[in-house]
Amino acid sequence: MNALTPIVAATPPSHLDAACVRLNQWRGQMVENFARSEQAVTETLALLNDTAPQGRGVKLPHLVGQRYGRLIALLSSDATPSGHTKVSLAALQKFREHDALRTMLCHGVTKAAVDRGGEWVALMTLTSFKANAVTIDRMTLLEAEGGALLGQVVDYRRRVCAALGQVRREARVPK
Repeated sequence: MNALTPIVAATPPSHLDAACVRLNQWRGQMVENFARSEQAVTETLALLNDTAPQGRGVKLPHLVGQRYGRLIALLSSDATPSGHTKVSLAALQKFREHDALRTMLCHGVTKAAVDRGGEWVALMTLTSFKANAVTIDRMTLLEAEGGALLGQVVDYRRRVCAALGQVRREARVPK
């Protein structure tokens, strides 16, 4: 069967389509920065678990929050004192201020809206269990706020990765 289909010029994307593209780009950049930090934490934890006396033989945690906690405990112990560990602890503390946002971005559902200026508004919802009950957390974020948050997360991620890189370098040096 040969149907005649007219060729029609594509319609320009709507404000909502353009805003959704920007929102998804922002969300992807945020998740990428969280993942890079988690990779640095995991690599450092694995190395310290093999080299630090208090880490040997300890089971490595599966969940990300537990990995951060375990690494902070290892770095806080007296067995790994150095200027780099202090810088790492401070960087990790600042980065962890965004844990709730990470959880919302990775596990929540996002609806997009557009304001009169064409900027996206993200309406995020996360349903989880806390104390054996269903909990619903919501977060509303404007595009301008999202841009500022992205800048913060990128800065804190760079600090974490650089500081933990120095910790790993130090841990590899024979004593």
